[in-house]
Amino acid sequence: MDIKEFCLAHGFDMSKCAVASGGGDFGMMELKISPIEFLNLAEDDFERGGLAALVNATTNVKRAIVSQLDQLLISFGYPSLRWNVPKKIERLRALGLLAPRLLRKVVDMRNILEHEYATPDLKEVEEALDIASLFVMSASAMFIPFDDVLEFSLPEPAATENSVKRITAGLNRDSDRVFYTVYAYEPGKSAGRCIGQCEILSGHVLFEAMVKLSASLMLKYRVDQAVSDFEAAYTQL
Repeated sequence: MDIKEFCLAHGFDMSKCAVASGGGDFGMMELKISPIEFLNLAEDDFERGGLAALVNATTNVKRAIVSQLDQLLISFGYPSLRWNVPKKIERLRALGLLAPRLLRKVVDMRNILEHEYATPDLKEVEEALDIASLFVMSASAMFIPFDDVLEFSLPEPAATENSVKRITAGLNRDSDRVFYTVYAYEPGKSAGRCIGQCEILSGHVLFEAMVKLSASLMLKYRVDQAVSDFEAAYTQL
């Protein structure tokens, strides 16, 4: 049963609910060489100076950014190692894991970094290092840890008239997939009894909207927009 069928079966409209973050401890997947390690190499190269060092710094800055894109996407179940950079950025944009302005800077910087046979400009490499540092550090900070539970509750009096008063969605990772497990609870004096569950797999439009909603609630950034995007995604199901 998919999420829309699940909600219809329980007479529950997630787009008309109050939503809150329920905490959690979802972490990023480890890579063989981390974005931080590439960033450290780039900074060492830059400080050493000289043309060869600047070329190496530029290469390692690009590796730091691309590996950070991959770490984020792989952590949420996307096979991003097979994707080009524009597709990685587009999916990251859909997940809402970074502020749009920073993402635009990363996109703009990618255009500079792809001119691999041009002589690196000192100021451009320095700016690239700054952007890469901000990108990698902000991504890492979000996962200390990432809130992986969302709680959807119906407003009164709808909650008392409905067979389900609230739904929770918890982010999970298995060896080969990432997914939300959604639980429905009937009204009760305390938490209520769980009366059903379903899954939303990585890549589903509502999965992306829920990750974006969690990130916005964590950062307290553009929450209204994230809620609106979630409601639109749910309505289109």
